[in-house]
Amino acid sequence: MSNLMRAALLREFGPASNLTIERIPVPLPAAGQLLIKVRAAGINPVDYKTRNGKGIAARELELPAVLGWDIAGEVVSLGDGVSRFDRNDRVFGMSNFPHAGNAYAEYAIVHEDEFALIPASISNEVAAATPLAALTAWEALFDHGHLAAGQKVLIHAAAGGVGHIAVQLAKWKGAYVVGTASQQNHGLLQELGVDLPLDYKTQDFTTVVKDMDMVLDGIGGENSLRSIDVLKPGGVLVCLPSMYKDDPAILEKAASRNVTVKWMMVTPSGERMEQLADLLAAGDLKVKVDQTFPLEDVGKAHEAVETGHVAGKVVLVI
Repeated sequence: MSNLMRAALLREFGPASNLTIERIPVPLPAAGQLLIKVRAAGINPVDYKTRNGKGIAARELELPAVLGWDIAGEVVSLGDGVSRFDRNDRVFGMSNFPHAGNAYAEYAIVHEDEFALIPASISNEVAAATPLAALTAWEALFDHGHLAAGQKVLIHAAAGGVGHIAVQLAKWKGAYVVGTASQQNHGLLQELGVDLPLDYKTQDFTTVVKDMDMVLDGIGGENSLRSIDVLKPGGVLVCLPSMYKDDPAILEKAASRNVTVKWMMVTPSGERMEQLADLLAAGDLKVKVDQTFPLEDVGKAHEAVETGHVAGKVVLVI
């Protein structure tokens, strides 16, 4: 193994063209860490927001930096005290979020307690598409929304990365699911098991939906405000975009309707990844990879995610 590797480096915040492929030293694992040969890296909206210098992850970043948090690959070497994995194990996880995850590179250092084994039946691309979106969906629905069997949930952007996974987790739990997406993605929504698909371009969800136990909103702002109208008293609105955190208009309206609002930031967890691996292996969770790009085309991959019209996930193949 050479002591240099290819990586997509961000030297200054800005457009996708600021991501450049360079050769940098292969890192060494410390205690409790693994060195991974990265086979695939998932790209999420937080990646391009960070690249633009926005959000909490950008504040944590020291430039130059290697972006990306979703990693799938093989264990190459182990730091002291690693007990959960062996060399050559295929593993996946969300690495070190919101600090630098260094996913867009041929090798990456990860913490063993944030990773899990990839089921034999699951490709590296699907594994890389899973962690951040699936952990977000899980936390939103079950830790913050306390969604239970028989309850009703509205999932906005239900064909997107987090959304298409949230639909499946909610159905697995036994909930009734309303999902919004453009008409062209309604086939996907039906495949996923959405009970009531809505076209956000032609249908006003507030006139169709009411008495929801929970809303999962990855859009924020005005959408969050309007979502409060469809919740029953005691219902929960979980908002993902951190830029609207503690928005007084949203909090005030929620209080007047006796609705709880929660903003959340996802946290890495190997234990959760094991649960998600079991669902993937059983076929209860299917993660859709919309497009793949080679590492050299990382800029194009970012631009694809930035359109906001990806069904499922975009993945870098390394």
